Amino acid sequence: MIMRRTLGLLLLLLTLAGCGEKGHTDGGLKADPSVEVTQVALLTGTSAGGEVTTEPTPIADKAAAQEYAQRFRNDHLQGEIVNAVAGAEVPGGQQLAAAVVAIGCEVPTKVVGTGTADGIVLRAVLPSPTKECFAPITTVALVLIPS
Repeated sequence: MIMRRTLGLLLLLLTLAGCGEKGHTDGGLKADPSVEVTQVALLTGTSAGGEVTTEPTPIADKAAAQEYAQRFRNDHLQGEIVNAVAGAEVPGGQQLAAAVVAIGCEVPTKVVGTGTADGIVLRAVLPSPTKECFAPITTVALVLIPS
């Protein structure tokens, strides 16, 4: 009986081990190499809420930054967003944009942007999981995109 239970558990573990993520896929989207995305800042807040998206939201001015920041439950993150927008230098032909790129225990090391026929897609580059957390960390990427 013990041997049967052990073998069943071993089979279950081996099956589950093969179910890991196989890597990032672009879903068949064709990248446009002429579209450049520049990371300006990665801003974080604990238990701030939000929803992860790959589509950046344009932030035209301070009022737009304040409106965008209001969606988060963390006052510190709200202030960081508004201050980062106010301090950002935006070259001609570009605009600031923001997106929630991750919610979890790990903070992304950077964000990568790809231009497609449908727009710009952002993807967070996360480190290997190393910690447990009591509350999720929301990461907002502030980027420069073509205007």
